Amino acid sequence: MKPLIVLIIAIAIAAAVGIIAVSDSANIYITFSDWTIQSSLVLFIIIIILAFIVIYFSLRALFRMWNMPGNLRRWRKQRSQRLSERYLSKGLLSLVEGNWKSAEANLVKGAKYSESPLINYLCAARAAQREGRIDKRDHYISLAHTDDPNSQVAIGLTQAELQINQKQTEQALATLMNLHQQEPDHGRVNLMLLKTYTELESWREVLALLPSLQKSGLLPKENIVATQLKAYAGLMKKAGTQSDREGLESIWQKTPRNLKKELHLLEVYTSEKIIFNDTENCESLLRKALKDRWDQNILRLYGLVEGKDAAKQLAFAESLYSSHARDPVLLLTLGRLSMRNGLWGKAASYLKDSIQIEPLPETYREFARLLERQGDYAAASSYYQHGLVLATTTQQEQARLIGRGEKH
Repeated sequence: MKPLIVLIIAIAIAAAVGIIAVSDSANIYITFSDWTIQSSLVLFIIIIILAFIVIYFSLRALFRMWNMPGNLRRWRKQRSQRLSERYLSKGLLSLVEGNWKSAEANLVKGAKYSESPLINYLCAARAAQREGRIDKRDHYISLAHTDDPNSQVAIGLTQAELQINQKQTEQALATLMNLHQQEPDHGRVNLMLLKTYTELESWREVLALLPSLQKSGLLPKENIVATQLKAYAGLMKKAGTQSDREGLESIWQKTPRNLKKELHLLEVYTSEKIIFNDTENCESLLRKALKDRWDQNILRLYGLVEGKDAAKQLAFAESLYSSHARDPVLLLTLGRLSMRNGLWGKAASYLKDSIQIEPLPETYREFARLLERQGDYAAASSYYQHGLVLATTTQQEQARLIGRGEKH
């Protein structure tokens, strides 16, 4: 645009000069030292115009040459941005489509042209893991750390997520613990740490982490309670596995009162106490639970624990008979408690009724024990065999159902 304006001005001046040339034949004299130059006015004006044009375009060319390195840098930058955006777009699209190899290739190419290739490296790490190339995944994570040291949380979260998905739980824990030290109140870090602790069955660490998650509102109240139940149950089972009777009791005492009312937790606690043959305090807990809510698992355990007074324990169980006369588990429990009180005839009656309503492997075993005590070993052997066959059949049926569920 500017050269065009200059050309128009030059033409206008030339036209003016032409007019002057026709109407005036004046001369110009230029004296310099001993030199004198004579020229017509028209020629002088033409020379001035030509000189102006030459100087203008010369300066313009010099200016462009001077700015050429900067212009080249800008061109290269714009080209790199276009290539970076193109490769990133193609890589992300391939990642979404599940074309892992193409995604990795495009993302890595795009990283070469990007001023901030962090996203490229993190997404390339995801693609590499889906290809099963764990070494390349770790390489891209390392490049991300080198490229942007200020984004350690984002990089660490991606790394931990990939490690968890790859069942590298111990490595994920190390990654998350490092992040937790840097950002102790970071919500996503704590949520992933909770998941990792749960998978590793590190129940004390789970319980220690829950208050901050509850305070931040990142977990709904029902999820908090469910996780607490799982953690306390896990600690109790661990104490039982380690034959730590005092540890089991300590865990129960530290369990919040509202959780002690949960039947599942009471069931776990009582089951471990039965293993230790130390169930005296469990009878009252189970009795209170049964008064509040009918539950066959709790009822079954009630027949296995030994309270302070066996007669009162049987009397309570019999008080439930009127409203649950056809419950096979109640009849099994009544049979067990009757045996404990030496009431063999009553025990046999309860156990037979239970088998008639619903044959259970453990009911057959209890009746076989009763027959052994009475000296009828042949009949006891028969009941043991029936119970074993029933238990085996039940296990096979459960396995078949589980297998069918997995296929679907």
